[in-house]
This record gives sequence, C-alpha cells and structure tokens, in this order.
Amino acid sequence: MKVVIIGNGIAGILAASKLRELEPEPKNLEIEIFTREAYEYYARIRLPEAVASQLTAEDLEIYKPEWYAKKAVQVFKNTEVVEIDRPAQEVVLKNGTRVGYDKLILAMGADSFKLPIPNADLDGVFTIREYGDAEAIRSYLTAGTRHVVIIGGGLLGLEAARHLRNADIDTLTIVEIFPRLLPKQLDTDGARILQELMERMGCECITGAQVEEFCGEKQVSSVLLKDERELTAETVLISAGIRPRIQLAVDAGLEVNRGIIVDEHLRSTDENIYVVGDLVEFEGIVWGIIPAAMDHAPVVANNIVGNEDVHYRQTIPRNTLKVAGIDLTSFGKVTFDDGGEEDYEIIAKMDEEAERYEKYVLKDGILVGSILLGSTENLKFVTDHIAREMTREEVEERLW
Repeated sequence: MKVVIIGNGIAGILAASKLRELEPEPKNLEIEIFTREAYEYYARIRLPEAVASQLTAEDLEIYKPEWYAKKAVQVFKNTEVVEIDRPAQEVVLKNGTRVGYDKLILAMGADSFKLPIPNADLDGVFTIREYGDAEAIRSYLTAGTRHVVIIGGGLLGLEAARHLRNADIDTLTIVEIFPRLLPKQLDTDGARILQELMERMGCECITGAQVEEFCGEKQVSSVLLKDERELTAETVLISAGIRPRIQLAVDAGLEVNRGIIVDEHLRSTDENIYVVGDLVEFEGIVWGIIPAAMDHAPVVANNIVGNEDVHYRQTIPRNTLKVAGIDLTSFGKVTFDDGGEEDYEIIAKMDEEAERYEKYVLKDGILVGSILLGSTENLKFVTDHIAREMTREEVEERLW
C-alpha cells in the first residue's frame, strides 16, 4: 500500500508516525509526504517566540532527518500539490509530475483569516501561520518599529504580544472585537484577571472594539477604530482565527463546508481520501487546535490499515496560554454567551489578590469544562477527569 500525505504539520506527521507504528515494514506500506514549505516539521506554536528572537526553522524542528529515515517516511519539501485526480488516484505536483496513491491523507492545515479591513495590504500589516511569516515580521521589526498593534486577543495574539513587548517597543496594543480576551477559553471573571496580568506586562488591551481601517500611504502608520480612536502603529499583526485550506478538496469535488466533511472514520466523501487536522469538519465543528490533530491521527492511521472499528468521537478542546508568568489552561465547555447556563452545574472560586481563578462545569454528573488560571495545582486532576463522572463534592475538595 502507498499512502500519500499532503502537508507536514503536526496532523500529517502524527498520522505518518502512527501508520509506521501499525505497519513497521516499509515494503508493505510506503509513506510519502509533500509540503510546499522548505522545512521539516517544526513547532508552529513557537512562531510568536521566533518573531522576537533569532530562532531559525531548524531550531524549531521537532524531528531531525534521522527520524524520517528510521520511520521510512519520505518528505518532499518545496513541493506543492496543485490537483487531486480522484479517478486516477494521483496527485499532481506544481511541476506537472503525477504521483499515485492507494490512500491519500489531506493535512494542508489552514491560513490565517484575513479580515476584510481597508488597506490590509499596506507594508507592515502581517499575519502569522508559517515560519516564513515569522521571519518576515522579524525582518520588518528591525527597521525601527516603536509602536505595535495586534488585532485579536486569542491565544496566538497574546503570545505574540508578550514576546514582542520589549524595551525597543514604546507601545503595544491588543485590540479584541469581543468584550473580553480569549473569548472562547475564558469567561468574564477569568478574562478580567488575565487582562490585568497582560497590562502589567506592558500590553494595553482594548476589548469590544472593531477596526475601521489601516491608515498610511505605502506603509501602515496607524489603526483607526470604529469609535474613531486612532492607534499609532508601524507594525500590525492580525491574529483573528483561521481559514482551512480546502481549495484542493473543492476542486476535486469533495464535500466541503467550512472544512472538509468527514464521517466517524475521518473519511471524506471519497473512500480513499482521509482528512486530519485543521481541515476536518465533523458534526459541523472545525476545531483548528492541536488536541484535535492529535485525536485525528490515530483514527486515520488505524482505518487505513484496516482497523475500521476505531472511530472519531469528537475532541474535547484544551488550550494553554504559553506566556511566561501566566498559568492558564482551559478545557471543554466554559462559556455560555449563547445561554443555556441553567443546564449546567458550575463551581467557581476566585482570589483576585492572589490572581487565581478556577471554574468547573458539570453536566449530568460529568466534568465537561474547566478553567485553571493562576496555578497548575489541579492541572493533572482535570486532565485525568475531564469528560468523566464527577460530583460537586469531589470538585470542592480540590478548591484551595
């Protein structure tokens, strides 16, 4: 059997690794990976760190060449796939070469969502999704940026803010359209403490604000908000979510929506094409987070080698903010912006002086969500018990 994987991010590489674990003999299972990037698989979550340092793509690499050789996984870098010929079971490369497959795994990931803001093409306005983006921002910053604006108060935006906020920057402002930072991972109480911590680090936070336009002639010089406030900025980083790279699937006639529609085996509407990572849309949800990629890989690998009793059952989101000096992890269901809070049992405790906040969400005796801010004391407890039976008394025993 020959398996072709398009994309060498975490989802594609984990799928390849699991395939080799299930079938160690290369003569029985050939694995080829095609990536348009010039690098081996690297830690994309460290890109904000790379922006403000001299880290190279090689420094971010997870596996060295000997790992690929040992696993008998061949990676073709700088090699873009431009077409999927489903009837022929071939992928077509940009140079016209055709590569056959028995099974195909789509793992192209996602692009940063580009907000429809006037003048977003000005020099100095960036998104960050690949190492090349981090390199471009780093080069631009050396030109003398004193004022930075980050559009988006999600995980990536906050992590980038912390790394960029240094003595060379006079002001760094985070603009979030929702009324709080980390709107998917934190409730109002948790977000208030987080914002205080970020502002103490020198990052101004403006929430509930929308960008009207970027101002400047050739280069960005300021950011105009809809409330007419104007923020000076020589560099702007947009971190406002992702858009799955589904065009190959669209052109191939696969069923798509926001992502590529899959069944419980993570198969697309073509029985020989599987999907992992940011591209997956299952039961109407596109997660776009690392825990989902980690859940997808073993399911796809097992199904490809014939273990079709292995099903995907949906991911429980887990997100950790990687900012020095802030301990924050959010699991599962923790916000109720659309209502329905009355269907859940909520246990929470806050100590604003200690800057600690914990929240536990139960439904029908199951722990379905938790916020841990300011301490890692109960991190293992929640990791071990999320999605399992739990009583209010067991939760209250954990409260400090």
